[in-house]
Amino acid sequence: MKSKLAITITLSGWLLFVVWLFYDYAGYKGRLIRHIFHPSSTHELFFHIVVFIAPLVSTTIGFLVNERTKLFKTAKKSEEKYRDLYENAPDGYYSIGPDGKILEVNNTWLKMLGYERDEVIGKMKLTDLLTEEGQKTFQDTFPEFMKKGSIENLEHNLKRKDGTLLPVLINATAIYDEKGDFLKSRSIFRDISARVSYRKKIEHSIKEWRATFDFMPYGVILLDNEFNLIKTNDYVSRLTDIPIKELIGKKCYELLTNMNIENCPAVKSSKTLGTEIIELYDPKINKYFMAYATPILDEKGIIKSFVLSLVDITESKEKEKKIINSRNAFFNMLKDLDFSYKELRRLYEGLIYSFINAIDAKSPWTKGHSVRVTNYALAIAKEIGLKDKDIETLRIAALLHDIGKIGTDDLILNKNGKLNEEETALIRAHPVKGEEILIPIRQLQISRLQNIFPIIRSHHEGIDGKGYPDGLKGEEIPLCARILHVADSFDSMTSDRPYRKAPGKEYAISELKKHIGTQFDPKVVEAFLRTLTQRPSL
Repeated sequence: MKSKLAITITLSGWLLFVVWLFYDYAGYKGRLIRHIFHPSSTHELFFHIVVFIAPLVSTTIGFLVNERTKLFKTAKKSEEKYRDLYENAPDGYYSIGPDGKILEVNNTWLKMLGYERDEVIGKMKLTDLLTEEGQKTFQDTFPEFMKKGSIENLEHNLKRKDGTLLPVLINATAIYDEKGDFLKSRSIFRDISARVSYRKKIEHSIKEWRATFDFMPYGVILLDNEFNLIKTNDYVSRLTDIPIKELIGKKCYELLTNMNIENCPAVKSSKTLGTEIIELYDPKINKYFMAYATPILDEKGIIKSFVLSLVDITESKEKEKKIINSRNAFFNMLKDLDFSYKELRRLYEGLIYSFINAIDAKSPWTKGHSVRVTNYALAIAKEIGLKDKDIETLRIAALLHDIGKIGTDDLILNKNGKLNEEETALIRAHPVKGEEILIPIRQLQISRLQNIFPIIRSHHEGIDGKGYPDGLKGEEIPLCARILHVADSFDSMTSDRPYRKAPGKEYAISELKKHIGTQFDPKVVEAFLRTLTQRPSL
């Protein structure tokens, strides 16, 4: 739309032309055309030229005026637009002079800090808004800023009018005059309250995690893929008497006296890509350790790091030594003393039940387990029709089948939850451990006890070969071990555990039926089910 001035200028030229045309027509009428092109004097010729070009000139000038008016309006709108962007930006804009006095602020700055414009401009210095620490920082950084011309990501706490603090992130550039002297800053600050709050929460979580990590009763070590120590807890520092900073970068196999590159579980784990466990003794500190190493793989299956744990098992080993010493003393006594058969039998039975009591004392959850399993196993054996000699062998083996758990940490036996991979491996070692504990009996060559060893070792083997420790299957497993496996499983499923209540008798029976031919011997399960029917109180 044209401006009024442009319209007036344009019409003035055309009005002059029309008025002259009417005037000349009234004077010359039919001779008007001749008069226009053949004026009587030079003066009239000049006037005619002026009149004829007046509309063109006024139209051109009107167009230029109109375009200039539109340009001014566009510039004004643009100025208003950018002024609005400046005043109501999400960040606070401000400028300060060489003396630190605030020269200009936007509306956002005022809203964030709670001031009115006339309270600030030319009256306050930036240092009036800073904390004591912030003022020291300003004194150090402002002179450098005036020389350098910019500053980035400077954190400050600005004091609001109500006295509360606003954490901000400041960025600024300098404006200089033609002589290169500093005039003022072009500054922006951003409210980082959420970021600071989040950072404090993270720092608090890190402190809590670090405290938990450091107070763990065993060593936890993070290694890179070249077995260099990256992180560890205070336990390892106290154990090695080396500050954590000095431990960083050491090879894992340099931590303990008897650990080397050949037996280091992390090195082994790098080859198997699974958890590796070894037992170590460090004569320098006279301690035994169970070392666990697990690789951490990336999305491509490539090892990026390892977690190495060191668990002090010295106390358990000392207990194990005492038990072994007691056992050896007992077995030596059996060879040297000449008791009557009845006295020897009572001593024999008493010591067996002493071992059972030692096993039961490990965990209140398994108290009476060995005796109940023995009762179930003998009932099955009688139903199948085993000979008295085999039943007696089964009785001793059933009473001692869990003797290998004597060396297992109480924390694992009483754990209120699912066992991890390392803990499961330790539990699964008890059949072999039990056989090892009873080796001196085999060396005594007492014939009636020789057959208990394969029963104790194999009482967790499955018919399908998926049991442990040797993966035996079918008839490879001694019959008494198959009987003991059913009896042991039934008692476990009808007894409480720290991580669950007993599922109950009916559930146990359904599980036995479900796993006939895979985990359990069909003949043994059928005999046991007949026995339960005939003797409901069993």
